[in-house]
Amino acid sequence: MQLSDGSGSRRALAAIAALTGIALLMRLYRLDEGLWLDEITTWVRYMRLPLSEIPMLYGTENQHFLFSLLARLSMNVFGESVWAFRLPAALFGAASIWAMYLFGAEAADRKQGLLGAALLTFSYQHVWFSQNARGYAGLLFWTLMASWLLLRALREQRTGLWCAYAVAAALGVYTHATMAFVLIGHALIAAWQTRGQRAWRGTALGFGLAFTLTVLLHAPAMASIFSGVKHTVSVVQEWKSPLWTVLELARGLRIGYAGAAAGVLALTLFLAGAWSYWRTRPAVVALLVLPPVIGSSILLAMGHHIWPRFFYFAMGFGALIVIRGALLIPRAGTAIAFAIIAVSAASVPFAYGPKQDFGSARQYVLSQLQPGDRVATSDLSTWVYGQFYHAGWIEVHNAAELAALRAPAGRTWFLYTLEPVFRSISPEVHEAVGREFRIVKVFPGTLKNGEVTVCVRDAAGGAPAQ
Repeated sequence: MQLSDGSGSRRALAAIAALTGIALLMRLYRLDEGLWLDEITTWVRYMRLPLSEIPMLYGTENQHFLFSLLARLSMNVFGESVWAFRLPAALFGAASIWAMYLFGAEAADRKQGLLGAALLTFSYQHVWFSQNARGYAGLLFWTLMASWLLLRALREQRTGLWCAYAVAAALGVYTHATMAFVLIGHALIAAWQTRGQRAWRGTALGFGLAFTLTVLLHAPAMASIFSGVKHTVSVVQEWKSPLWTVLELARGLRIGYAGAAAGVLALTLFLAGAWSYWRTRPAVVALLVLPPVIGSSILLAMGHHIWPRFFYFAMGFGALIVIRGALLIPRAGTAIAFAIIAVSAASVPFAYGPKQDFGSARQYVLSQLQPGDRVATSDLSTWVYGQFYHAGWIEVHNAAELAALRAPAGRTWFLYTLEPVFRSISPEVHEAVGREFRIVKVFPGTLKNGEVTVCVRDAAGGAPAQ
């Protein structure tokens, strides 16, 4: 498909090709670091299946169909390794840089498209999600591609563009279900822009085909999808709160821009850019705002958790709006935009490293074990060490089982992670561990609250002083 006139400059294409190549190298770097819980769940539930069975099973939200298929295919080709498992996410991450340029050039101009793509290239969050063996990097790519095609289809009203839009939209939903929020937002925008016009026929074709393709892609697993969604619940009450989501987004902004002051500046530029777009191209602001509002409303109605990553699809729009805000500043706009990119780049090293360091925690415990020692886990750690590492450690469900576990002639070790979940699901065990065990080592990870904590209780009774 040919690029629009606003995005076809040879110099611009050379620049975006270079950015995409740099982005790929940055996302392949240290791609084999430690997996986190959701990645491990995907590996255990779906990567051990034949490729032909993956489209037929859902079970939990950890099934991101298109990613699972591509990850299994990658592991079939390159072998069962962490980097092969994550490779599709890294490729989607790099591809989304090009998609960011296409969308930015269509929504604004080549310069803003390039600067927006550069901001994503050197973004802590973008690197982190591009090295996450889940569907989020693909979700961002399909969101940007579908949004680019939507704007072009609304402007040109060509059947080919509407068909291309339908394919991108359907593959987006097949990658991650929250793409449905984007599609609803797109439908509202398209309905508003084509109201009272004959162009509604093309719009109907695009969205009708997108819906049909989405249903066909999900048809093999439809029964298990309804069953899995029905039984999805949030185990931590605060995760259902929109306020918690906003605060987590603010925390991500502070990390991504390497400090609170830079984060405040980015927010100020974002507001200025949003106002500028609202006055000249309100569809861009609507593309940013409508899907998260729609998604939050649906999730709240379901009593579902509202994790910030569910709205990762909006990152490209946010980056473009920040760049627009910077360029509004007379004479210094371009320099400020480059400064924002540089500050963002300073935070990228923090994205590298184990997301959760289950492997190092396991090795540490094994190195410390003495005859007569016992090792216990509870809840999430049990799943990881039992199903992924096959460690053979003892699972405890309540305080009584933990008390009965005390080794008569040795120490008792206990491992846990994601402390808010541990506290919510197993409050008895959480309290007993805090009272009777001492923390001997904490293995940090790049995932918030993802530390793997190793505790021990001595055989003689009572926990030694901290």
